[in-house]
Amino acid sequence: MTAVPILTVIFVFIIITTILDQRHSLRKRKIDAALRMREMELGLPPGTYSGYNHKWKKRFKEEDWEKLIKNFKPASSTTRADLKEGINDLQERLANLETIMASEKDKE
Repeated sequence: MTAVPILTVIFVFIIITTILDQRHSLRKRKIDAALRMREMELGLPPGTYSGYNHKWKKRFKEEDWEKLIKNFKPASSTTRADLKEGINDLQERLANLETIMASEKDKE
């Protein structure tokens, strides 16, 4: 009978640590995704700063980094016409995607 409470404590401990680990990994992924989105908004390639396994010095040579800084255009410099053009482009690609999906369904 003493084994039942001991096993219960062990299983509860395992469950709690698993839940905490899942929450931590979810939080880490959310932060990483937000950082990648911010990098893309600034015009930097994704993973410049958010690559936590590699430092940016290993990923980029100094000449490449200087070229990125020279060609840097903030996302706020986009004009209304550019936004409309982008929206139209996305709508065309969506229409093409719908026709592709319809043709795939017809093939089946």
